[in-house]
Amino acid sequence: MEGHASSIRDDREKTMGVEELFFSTTDRRGVIRQGNSVFGRISGYAQDELVGAPHSLVRHPDMPGGAFRLVWDRLGAGRPVGAYMKNLARDGRPYWVFATMSPVRDGHLSVRMAARAPLFDVAKQVYAQAAEAERAVPMSRRDAAVHGMGHIEEALRRQGYPSYDAFMFDALPAEVSARGHVLATSYARPGASGPIGEVLSGAGAVDDLLGDLVGRLSAYHGLCERLATASANVLDIGHRMSLSVEAAQRASESVAASAPVLANVARVMSSPMGKALAELERMRALLDRLRADVAELRFRISLARLYNKMVAAFAAEVVDGVAPSGSLGAVPLLCDAAQAGALDMSDQVRRVNDGLRDVAGLVGEARDLLEEFRRFLGQWRNLVLRHRAAASLAGMLDPIDAEITASWDWIEMLRTLADRCEAAVIPFDLPALEGRLTRMKLAPVAA
Repeated sequence: MEGHASSIRDDREKTMGVEELFFSTTDRRGVIRQGNSVFGRISGYAQDELVGAPHSLVRHPDMPGGAFRLVWDRLGAGRPVGAYMKNLARDGRPYWVFATMSPVRDGHLSVRMAARAPLFDVAKQVYAQAAEAERAVPMSRRDAAVHGMGHIEEALRRQGYPSYDAFMFDALPAEVSARGHVLATSYARPGASGPIGEVLSGAGAVDDLLGDLVGRLSAYHGLCERLATASANVLDIGHRMSLSVEAAQRASESVAASAPVLANVARVMSSPMGKALAELERMRALLDRLRADVAELRFRISLARLYNKMVAAFAAEVVDGVAPSGSLGAVPLLCDAAQAGALDMSDQVRRVNDGLRDVAGLVGEARDLLEEFRRFLGQWRNLVLRHRAAASLAGMLDPIDAEITASWDWIEMLRTLADRCEAAVIPFDLPALEGRLTRMKLAPVAA
């Protein structure tokens, strides 16, 4: 089957509509079982040529093996994955897609769309470098793929992504967002009735449910970023204050003979400061996990929305007479994939909600500890005046005052953001989503 591709290469890229979605299923080895009309039209292969052929039939030789290694590793672990892919049509022309793939039953399901988001440029640059790295040293195909995968991951780290997963968690939502409301309106068929109408109305309801979550997550992403900025500033100021406290302790020891109480209070006030810094360090780690959880949740919601759009696309083609009613046979598989994703989303929502509550709790604890430190500091300053030790402690007071003033503004901001965390718990109606998907899954049976 691979011999069907033209040996002539044409660098003119094929263009696709922003609303067009490719669909295919394969067995676990990557042999195609079915594909939709968009896949056939863009690739240039008839359905009977696609079915039974390896999906590598459309693999472009420019693609690094490392990109496929990243995909297969995740599918093999039972996880969905997304990746930019450069494909080769039968006529020798390339076309780029963002491909999503999920394990289903005894194989894999894939929905793809034309690459549009800004991260596409990052992927092209990284792939070109990885392909060159794979060709640079003679090695087996397997070793070259492993080498290329490492090169891709390292290149993405230099772009600010700690892992490939972090990159794809950003890329899929960006690709879905790049289409705006196009996907929401492209497959609407208000006049559809019967089982087809049930599928389309169900798809609309599912999109509304998931769209509300996407909107909330965008706000939570911004909240996490503001929390991270505020906590980093408080932590930085806290470390500087800690140094000032150490200096104050040393200075207090120097006048211990005449004012021993100063040294005692200076030692005591270091305790809440140390505890506050420990809480802020914990919060920084927690925020890192929370941001990662929010990013993964956005990915999973975007994936479920994409599969839901694919369901609507199949139904719209049947209504339009472009595809036979038998093509609705793919709907149950898509619903199964979306439903499996919904269960994962439910767990992810729980983790995000727990993280939001934990952050709010840590902010409250850190604020209380810093307030306790401020009280001790006030006592120490009064003792300095009472024991006429200001001259001996010259240079100690102003830096501490300046840090305290600066830190308190950030602490108040953290407190405000923490209040928003407690109010920002994500509602997720899993039974409602599963019920809609089940009805959509069963509707084609009645068709």
